[in-house]
Amino acid sequence: MTISFLSPGYWFSLRPALVGGLTGNIIFSAFVILFVLGIVSRIVAKQKSQERFVRDLGARAGSLLATMGLLGVLLYFFSFERIPMLGARFWYLFWVIGAIVWIIFLVRYARVTLPQRQQRDQERAQLRRYLPTKKT
Repeated sequence: MTISFLSPGYWFSLRPALVGGLTGNIIFSAFVILFVLGIVSRIVAKQKSQERFVRDLGARAGSLLATMGLLGVLLYFFSFERIPMLGARFWYLFWVIGAIVWIIFLVRYARVTLPQRQQRDQERAQLRRYLPTKKT
């Protein structure tokens, strides 16, 4: 019996995915590692970084990792418990699509938005040099 991973019947069946054995342990471990990396990334970004933009980018990346790790553990739990609707394979497809879209937005933020904000802040700092300030 061969299973075609490209057939819609395989992915959109309401039967839960089998997540036992070595493959299941690897998948669960990957989700837990994502979650832990997300938490660590948020903590390190907030405490170790001096620059506001790097802190923001680290917090966003940490949110991505922690959220996707937690959702992955939930999906794994539903599949492990063989819950028919919530453990279905198509949720893993939605998880992958959501992670890809989130990564695209994160990369766009890092490559487009952050440089624009840094440039804007530099221009404002240049302008503030010439403005009068309150004397205390």
